[in-house]
Amino acid sequence: MSDEIQKDKKRVSFSQYSMWLKCPYSWKLNYLEGKRIYEASLNMCFGTAIHHVVQEYIKTLYTISQVQSDSLDLYKMFRDKFKEEVDKASTKEKGNLKYTDDEYKEFEYDGDDILNTFLSTSNRIKYFPSKKYEFIGIELPLEVDIKNNIEFIAFVDLVLKDKETGKIKIFDFKTSSNGWNKYQKEDTSKTDQVLLYKAFYSKKFDVPLNDVDVEFFILKRKLYEGVDFPQSRIQVFAPLDNKAAVASTLNEFASFVGDCFTSEGEYNVNGKFPKIPGKAKKNCKYCSHKGVNCDAKADILED
Repeated sequence: MSDEIQKDKKRVSFSQYSMWLKCPYSWKLNYLEGKRIYEASLNMCFGTAIHHVVQEYIKTLYTISQVQSDSLDLYKMFRDKFKEEVDKASTKEKGNLKYTDDEYKEFEYDGDDILNTFLSTSNRIKYFPSKKYEFIGIELPLEVDIKNNIEFIAFVDLVLKDKETGKIKIFDFKTSSNGWNKYQKEDTSKTDQVLLYKAFYSKKFDVPLNDVDVEFFILKRKLYEGVDFPQSRIQVFAPLDNKAAVASTLNEFASFVGDCFTSEGEYNVNGKFPKIPGKAKKNCKYCSHKGVNCDAKADILED
């Protein structure tokens, strides 16, 4: 047996890549300098709870029966899970979340409204027909070696297989205040997620790229008031996922790995990580480092 000690692999996730894509300096603060700041929010707790109950319903639907899935009390499951997440986030160690009773109740009501829409028979048949798909996995681990000592890691929300075509379908669940607008749909720091999943699923499980479809399944907390067009709390968005789009995403991901890691798979302490606030400083809007570790002023980039 070799005396050489195996180094721990560096694990990279989509959230790391997305952070670097928006602002390399924020990635540096989090990973190179270890200055992560955890900020809990009711939105995060809500998203976790909704994910949990929707996934439980779908898993039961495809692995047991429709009768069994319809018998689940998702409303109670949601409220119990939401409370559990909020209680965890309210501790000093987990972020010391602060909220009012009215805020908490509003999120509970929003969850009930989402579930009312999701559980309607018409939507269940439309989005998750019980006889159409074979269940592959919930929170499916996706671990792929990238290069020396570096591994991509993800847990895919839902994977199904079309029984007729044999195609794989990857779903990523999102909760959103009002759904995604055109700008969010064009934001590669969001949409690259499922394109990376498509590429790495294809590689890991030896499935042709064309036989993997991807989709964001977005659940809206709110509907617009005073509008004269029909609305739903469910929004489905499938970004362009042809070979060219996937290749472009993989090239950008390779740039991330090349900038942030050495050829030996260590953090690149000599790399350049500029501050990029973005137009109207949109990249700084929700950044926990703003005013703490960062002045939110763009670096002047050299040619």
